[in-house]
Amino acid sequence: MRYYKKSNPEKPTLSKKSRKTDVVSSEFSDIPINVAEVNYRKKYGVKSPQAFFVIISGGEEREKKYFKIIANQDKFRRIKIKFIADPNQLNPDGMLEKAEDEQKRYQTSQGEQPDKFFIVSDVDHFMNDLLRIKPKCEKSNISLIISNSCFEIWLYYGKTKQRPTDFIIPEDYLKISRAFKNYLNNKFKGGIDPRHAIFDIEAAIANSHANYNEDNNGIPKLFSTNMFQLAKQLLPFIKDELSKMIADNKVKNQMFKKNYKIKILKSVIRNIISEIINFL
Repeated sequence: MRYYKKSNPEKPTLSKKSRKTDVVSSEFSDIPINVAEVNYRKKYGVKSPQAFFVIISGGEEREKKYFKIIANQDKFRRIKIKFIADPNQLNPDGMLEKAEDEQKRYQTSQGEQPDKFFIVSDVDHFMNDLLRIKPKCEKSNISLIISNSCFEIWLYYGKTKQRPTDFIIPEDYLKISRAFKNYLNNKFKGGIDPRHAIFDIEAAIANSHANYNEDNNGIPKLFSTNMFQLAKQLLPFIKDELSKMIADNKVKNQMFKKNYKIKILKSVIRNIISEIINFL
């Protein structure tokens, strides 16, 4: 993986006298999803990210939430993620067009260059579309990440090793995604929060890879996803940071439990003293 230096190609270079600070773009936030960019102030002495991934998604909600934590460059400084889910281009052809537009834009830029381009799509009713764009993605060096039938199968493998054999497959193939989302909510109490699912990335890689099957056209079969291909490339740049967050959360939970027990104990003691006083 190559290294690169940050810069802002849209603005002319300022002289040393006029330059006050460097402003770069951390491309992920809650502002309009088709742009999904937020400017942050670069701290002097902070190293540039070691990798830059552009992810074009067909899902506006769960996928966005899944990548949101690691797109925070204050905590994950070794990776830069630009996540795009254009509501007008959520079908495979639209995503490919968007990805190629992004490639052209960066090719003409004198600034930072992405290391990887990914398209993340569900199968749903897009099988013919995916078959059509697959060779085009390969030609353009764009990794096509497909979940069958939906992104939720990736979240599922973060929690279990087994295929969902107890899932009742609807006769209408187009209803599988919706049915599986409901199944997930019942299988795991409260469902699986995509905002926290990134902490299961290593389990999801192992379990989804072990259960992976594809058809003769290279499309994942039902209950298969090649998201592990993206995740394997992402993991080296986020593993240490995720481990630290898990350890910090564990300490916080332990402190919370300890303080809660002390609070309960104090409450019990107050009640006992109150009863003694009343008895006397």
